[in-house]
Amino acid sequence: MSFKLRFQHGLQQLVLSDNQLGLALLALAAGIAAALMITLFRLAIEWPLEILLPMSSADDYEALTQWFRAGLLVAGGALLILIFQPLKPEQRSVGVTHVLIRMERHQGYLPFTNILLQWLAAAVALLSGHSVGREGPAIHLGAGAASQLGVTAGVAHHRLRILAGAGVASAIAASFNTPMAGVIFAMEVVLLEYNLRGFIPIILASVAGAVISQAVFGSATAFDVPPLAMASLWELPYVIALGLACGLLAAGFILLMKRFQRIGKWPLAARWGGLTLATAAISWWVPGVMGIGYDTVNEALVGHVSLGLFIGLLLGKVVLAAWAAGVGFPAGLIGPTLFMGAMVGAIMGRLSNIWLPDYPAETGFYVMLGMGAMMGAVLRAPLAALVALLELTGNPNIIMPSMLAIVIATLVASEIFKQPSIFRAQLGQNDLYQTPHPVQQMLLSTWVAEALTRSVATTDKQISLNGARELIEQHVDWLLIESEQLILSAAALSEAIQLIDASDDSHPETRIDLLKIPGERHSVRAITLRSNLQHALERMQANDLEWLAVYRREPDARKGQGPCLGLVSNAMIERHYRYRPQVIR
Repeated sequence: MSFKLRFQHGLQQLVLSDNQLGLALLALAAGIAAALMITLFRLAIEWPLEILLPMSSADDYEALTQWFRAGLLVAGGALLILIFQPLKPEQRSVGVTHVLIRMERHQGYLPFTNILLQWLAAAVALLSGHSVGREGPAIHLGAGAASQLGVTAGVAHHRLRILAGAGVASAIAASFNTPMAGVIFAMEVVLLEYNLRGFIPIILASVAGAVISQAVFGSATAFDVPPLAMASLWELPYVIALGLACGLLAAGFILLMKRFQRIGKWPLAARWGGLTLATAAISWWVPGVMGIGYDTVNEALVGHVSLGLFIGLLLGKVVLAAWAAGVGFPAGLIGPTLFMGAMVGAIMGRLSNIWLPDYPAETGFYVMLGMGAMMGAVLRAPLAALVALLELTGNPNIIMPSMLAIVIATLVASEIFKQPSIFRAQLGQNDLYQTPHPVQQMLLSTWVAEALTRSVATTDKQISLNGARELIEQHVDWLLIESEQLILSAAALSEAIQLIDASDDSHPETRIDLLKIPGERHSVRAITLRSNLQHALERMQANDLEWLAVYRREPDARKGQGPCLGLVSNAMIERHYRYRPQVIR
């Protein structure tokens, strides 16, 4: 065997096996690919802004004149409408919701054209100063880069989902320099499960994202966080009040987003054009709402913004971010969510100076708590929010009050006001997505090979008596007649042989027609070894079948599918999930 053939065979064994080391190596490659994609995305935004705003920070739109800001917004909004107007609805799909749909309905495959569109559209939206974030697009780009790598390598579907999750973790790590939060977010929001099979590769990918980000942008986190601490346990009631405020705001934000969804049938020019004009109008007086707004958050962390401005920024960001999320504007809402939480915390910190002048609270401390509480409540990702705060501050003293604020905010939004996560709310009217049932989630994560029976032999529909005896000697349960797409019970052939032997027609060359002898038969269709059990089940239901024949690859006009590797049935899948040990693997 030549080196090329040996390499191809080894690669095929790597991508179509359940070896943990192979998956870890693939995830590491996916993390590197995702981080490089995010690095290019960030540079495409930051370099032009450094030229546009040479005397200030890369997000300081306040340095521009009012007319320049308005013109920039209108130009960006018009360009986005021109780009998206001729596209079909499925071609316009971008962002975190697109990733969730593709994970649910397409086993983690993300089309390249949507990835390219997300890169271009998010860059235009952010450069023109729209009130959106870069983390949502980064999640799409990271998952997309990892997915494309997995598809090119030909990995199995259940592993493709893990690779896409690895890309998400790498993207979060590269955006915030928070590798642990990237891992938790990928499993808590995107994969919707925690298991050992996914943890190791996703951790590797997140580390790769953080390393590449630090090599290019330095080791600083997204925010300039000063030393923070809670002065006394007497501040706990105020922390609780902050959690309640963030929970109320999170629920109101999601409800407002649902209101804006009602204009989803309006023409694209009206939906996005209205948002652009509203952003221009609000930013005329409150320019801090433009862009990601992390420069304003950094100012709030050290208490350099007035109370009135905090309130104006909060109201403006709530309206514009809810509008953008409701009409499917092609940029993110994680950044605005953090911004809103920071403003709530800043307002609470400033109010403490008024209400308790002899015992003032540290404004920066409540800014960080507000960011975590809003993230946990709006995204329904409390653990990711907590870990993000720990990594951003590098301060273990913030853990306990953060836990309290995040839990209260999440409970208020989810249990009192019965609001789902913002992503589920965005997908609420989308027929392509339903929140996976736990059994369905398990089937999506399980390789078809785990429920496979290899007790099958392939044969022609007519065979000689000697050929039939050779098949029986293989001690298989089923005979696959590929030309007819049928399987026949081997016991039926054994009975036919006995009847022939007992008659006067017994001869080694006697022909047996497998389509005519009595016995149990089932129609089958082909499925590849790359599939997961959910895909197999859907294939059976679509074709009204009970059995599928599993092959290593898709049919090829020149090479065919290769030999049948085994059979999988509806009963086998049911038995697999019914009696599978319910433990974290």
